[in-house]
Amino acid sequence: MSSILDYIDWRGDLTFRASPFNEVDNLILTQLSFVNWEKIAEGKKRRESTTLREAAALCFKDEQSRASGLGVLIPDEIPVLLEKAAKSVRFGNMRLLRFESIIDEEKQTQFAALCILVGDGSFYVSFRGTDDTLVGWKENFNMGYMDSVPAQALAADYVAGAARALRGKIRVGGHSKGGNLAVYAAANAPRRVQRRITAVYNNDGPGFGKSLDGSAGFTAIAPRVLTVVPQFSVVGLLLEHGKVDKVVKSNGSRIWQHDPYTWEVSGTRFVLADSLSPESVRIEKTLKAWVADMSPEARRDMVDAVYKVFTAGNAKTLTDIAADKLDFIRSLGKIDARTRDIIFSTGKLLLRESRRVAQEEKAKAKEEKQERAER
Repeated sequence: MSSILDYIDWRGDLTFRASPFNEVDNLILTQLSFVNWEKIAEGKKRRESTTLREAAALCFKDEQSRASGLGVLIPDEIPVLLEKAAKSVRFGNMRLLRFESIIDEEKQTQFAALCILVGDGSFYVSFRGTDDTLVGWKENFNMGYMDSVPAQALAADYVAGAARALRGKIRVGGHSKGGNLAVYAAANAPRRVQRRITAVYNNDGPGFGKSLDGSAGFTAIAPRVLTVVPQFSVVGLLLEHGKVDKVVKSNGSRIWQHDPYTWEVSGTRFVLADSLSPESVRIEKTLKAWVADMSPEARRDMVDAVYKVFTAGNAKTLTDIAADKLDFIRSLGKIDARTRDIIFSTGKLLLRESRRVAQEEKAKAKEEKQERAER
């Protein structure tokens, strides 16, 4: 089936005047923030921006460190998408600016964002999802017991700063963690900025430790939020995630459907599925029950324990672990007894909830079968 790469081939020759901005364009722009635009697109104002075509040319001069080698879980297709988009009429003249990237192990923060002048009088704020860094994954897990994490505050500040520096309507979006940051930033933007935001795209992003539904800021922006997940979604159904607007068909296998390059596209739209897969719904129920059974303190201890395991050696990224699995295995032997106990006890709790949810679904299916037989 067709993907966002095929979309660029099909519609790359169409300007935004000929074919207005759509949900597929949004997903493509989320991928640009995964590229390292340091010293290429760091200008703060429009006159300091650079076209995607020019930026890509500079990027590919240093391909190994910029457009490839992004990490074991970052799609290999990003350099391909960048090259295709840069050569196209539709995307090539878009202008990039205000690139920021922050990794802070002490504050447990991973954040990156990019402003893209679309060419229709608006600009798109693209928030990077979780990258290859272990500290980035730690910050993700921190969402399970914290009301907010540093990257969310940075995202809100970023949107406010971009709105002050640039004119026009605003679109905000991201994939995975980037979708979470987009929703948080829009919900916490000043009202004068919210009035300029025409759309917020949450592409399979996780929810929040504390629901935003009751906040005035989220209430104001909610009608403009589009939450899209694949059929087998795990990440997009974590925590308090709110309503899902679209379920997309994917040619990926199970958890790999999180990869946006597996999402099916037809024309200017995603190909929609009738519903989430039963397995996805079961996992959501299990994880919610698991988290509900733990106090915030227990969640914190569990997150800290897992992080301690993965950083027991000298690894800073998932690629480091994959490159030296033997060192990682050796480091596990250095884990203290308390950390092991926390991991085993939370693992047992997860297994218990998984069995309970499976039993409930089996009993429900049996009851429904019996009701049909009695009709």
